[in-house]
Amino acid sequence: MEAIYNIRDLVNLWPTRSSLAKDLQTLCPSLKVNTARVYKWAENGSIPARYQFSVLTAGRCRGFEISAELIVKLHSPSVEKAA
Repeated sequence: MEAIYNIRDLVNLWPTRSSLAKDLQTLCPSLKVNTARVYKWAENGSIPARYQFSVLTAGRCRGFEISAELIVKLHSPSVEKAA
């Protein structure tokens, strides 16, 4: 498995931003996720809370070793930033 240090790394597990958006739309059509939104997550380093469970589920469906703890950790300020 590739190392995941930030949200961009998490998003990069999918072959394309479009494939992540499609996975999310398939899981939950009411989310209205498009490719542009996924690009913004990677650029901003943050996935809004309402999408996080679906990203976790979509990743597990693809066999990625991701967890809720990882997603929370990626959204937490690092110790370096706090110091």
